Formats: sequence, C-alpha cells, structure tokens
Amino acid sequence: MARGGIVKAGWPLLLILAWVGVRQAEGAEVFLGVARSEASRIPLSLIHVATPSVLARHANEIRTVLEGDLRRSQIFRMVHAPFYPELAGGEAPSAELVKKVGREDVQAVVWVSLASREESLALEGRVYDGATGQMVMGKRYVGEAQHLRVLLHRFSDDIVLQYTGERGVAGTRVVFSSNLTGSKELYLMDYDGYNVRRITNDRSLNLSPRWSPDGNGITYTSYRGGRPAIYTLDMMTGRLSKMIEFEGLNISPAWSPSGNELAFASSMDGPTRIYRVNREGKELRRLTMDQSDSLSPAWSPTGTEIAFTSNRGGSPQIYMMNADGTNVRRLTFSGDYNTSPSWSPKGTAIAYACRVDGRLRICAISPDGAKLAQLTDGPGEDESPTWSPDGRHLVFSSTRISPGDLFMMNADGTELERLTFNGAKNNGPSWSP
Repeated sequence: MARGGIVKAGWPLLLILAWVGVRQAEGAEVFLGVARSEASRIPLSLIHVATPSVLARHANEIRTVLEGDLRRSQIFRMVHAPFYPELAGGEAPSAELVKKVGREDVQAVVWVSLASREESLALEGRVYDGATGQMVMGKRYVGEAQHLRVLLHRFSDDIVLQYTGERGVAGTRVVFSSNLTGSKELYLMDYDGYNVRRITNDRSLNLSPRWSPDGNGITYTSYRGGRPAIYTLDMMTGRLSKMIEFEGLNISPAWSPSGNELAFASSMDGPTRIYRVNREGKELRRLTMDQSDSLSPAWSPTGTEIAFTSNRGGSPQIYMMNADGTNVRRLTFSGDYNTSPSWSPKGTAIAYACRVDGRLRICAISPDGAKLAQLTDGPGEDESPTWSPDGRHLVFSSTRISPGDLFMMNADGTELERLTFNGAKNNGPSWSP
C-alpha cells in the first residue's frame, strides 16, 4: 500500500519457518550512545533477488524495502555489487562467489528468492559471511501477497538480530492522530510511513495515543462521549474500553513499563495534575501536589521515575520525580519553553520539544541534566518526539513542509526522513514496542 492510503485495520497471518543456520548538535552522539558513523557500519551487499517471471514485478520492491530497512538500522552500510551471471538461473550463490563479493570489502552478503505457494508468497533469505563464503543465516517466510512488505521487514529484523543480538525495528508501527477526515482520528502506519490505516471512527477529537508495553493496546484521550476521557483500544479484538472519566480534562496517558499502572493528567481538582491508577483504572493516586499545572508524564525504562511538564517555575519546563511522586526536581533550565518529554528505551536520554530562537525544536537531555543537545533545526515547528524501541531513532511531528507531517530521524538528529504525505495535520505519534 502506497503511503497515505487508507485501508481497514488488519493483522496479517504469517508462517515463519527457520530454515538453516537538520543539524546535529555538538556532543549528541557522545551521550546518546546509539549513533554509528558510516565508516563503522558493517558493509553489506544484496547481490541478487531471484524471482520467477510471474513475480518479477516484485524484485525492485524487495530490493528497495530490504536496503531501506538495513540502512535505517544504522548497523549496515549498503554496498551495491554488480550483477553476477552465475546467479542468472536463480540458484543460491556458491561459497566461491560469496568470497568473490567479499573481496570488495563486503562482510555480509544477502541473497533473496521469492516464489508462489498456493495463494501465498514464500520469501527465502540467506546471509553469508563475505570472508569465508559460509552461510550464517537462512530463513523462509510465508504470507499473503499483500503482506510482502511485512515479510521483508521480518527478514531485515532477523538480520539485525543475527549481527547485534537485538531485533530491528522494521516490523514496528507508529500510531498518530490526524484530521484527514475532518475529525481527529487515530491512524496506524508501518515504521517507514507505508500501509497507513485508520483505526478509529469516532468523528470526534482523539489525542495523545500511547501503546501499551505489550503492544496489544493503544490508550488515548477522546471526546467521543462529549468530554475528554481516556480509552484503551484492544488491537487484538477491536474492543474499546473507557478507563478514566473524571470531571474536567483527562489527558496524556502513559503506561508504566510493566503495564500494571497508568499515569495521566487530570484537572478533576482544579489545576491539571498527574495521577496514577492500576491497569483497571482503579486505585487512584495523586502524584503532583502543588497548585501549578503538570502534564505529559513519561515513565523511565525502570519504572522508578517519571518525567513530566510543569509550569511551576513560571514557564513550561521538564521535571522529574520518583514514581510515587516524591523527590521532584527540575531537569531543564535552558530556554523558556520545554514540553512533551519522552524517555529513551535504554534510559540514557529524554527527548522533548524545546523552543529555540522562537521556534519549537526537538532536544534531548541526559537524565542527570549534565548533557544537552538540540537535534532539529530549519523551518516550522517540531513537537511530540517518540523513540523507537531500539533507541536509535525518533519520530516527531513538524510543520516544516505542511500543516503537520511526521518525520523520522536518527537519535543524533541525522538522516531526516519524511513519513506522511496526506496533506492533513498529523501529530502526537507513539512508536510501538
């Protein structure tokens, strides 16, 4: 599905068979600890996509998707090898051929084939060591033809897992709010901006979607009942349940890493304050006690701390507190407007929207406040950062091109990539686990 297309939400059934085997601020790479220079990445070459003539139309898509996934992983440097006549028949490469490719300073050699299996497609992928010619990984993936991109994302994630011990993020998704239909509805898209589909039809105002830690639910604020309440949409069953409906505003929900507690902001007692409930929406506990406004809670990966936005010092700033509301301390002191904190999965940085020279940018700060980096620059306003589950990327909303698009970048602010092209105002992204 091309970017911007709308289809019904669906969950592809895959049979996966193991077969064998902007501006970068100075210092950003140092404290974020996730960026790799181009020179340090593993040189990888996709040497051939073998397809029968009836499936040849998919060859370019296979190459484009795989190379895009592997490039974005920041683990690999893509090397474009010439065509080898020995592969013309569709057979897998010999060890001698792989070593021939490896002599071009290629460490990882990838070969792919695609075949029909009844009403489905079978994708076979192999990875070879360029020095020895030996296969280090081989897998076969089976799925419906319309889910070819899903199969490719899974293969690329398995390659990343093979070389790093951590699965890649190509199979993840981003949920966001958009006024494409005139109302603010929630949409899902693949991490690379493809396969956009609407998941709510409330004809209302739906805001601040957040994934549950297990990836099975999306919790968000909706005005579908006339006033702002917090709902959870079960992505497996489609069931919608109301969790929070106190008097006043009920906004910015955030799940604890365990999924056992939900933090949110509410004006039930006057100022907007941060509260906590259990997973059933019960056992209410107030966390912020002063008379200022506090909102946008973000849990640390350990679940022991919460970052949030508050104007208690006179302007919106990022604060931190223990998960029980104690030990409140201010984190940001640079600038007069800092909001929407998002804690990195490894706990090394907190991304947020910062106002610099009159425009909103994306900044990141270490949890001890010692190191700070501005990650974005340019025209428009940048807001609402959300981390990829591997901590190597950020997605955020920006008005730099249109009323509001979503962009992805590396965690150090490099390799900016536009994800949405529908002309609507898209914002409030949340990256799936």
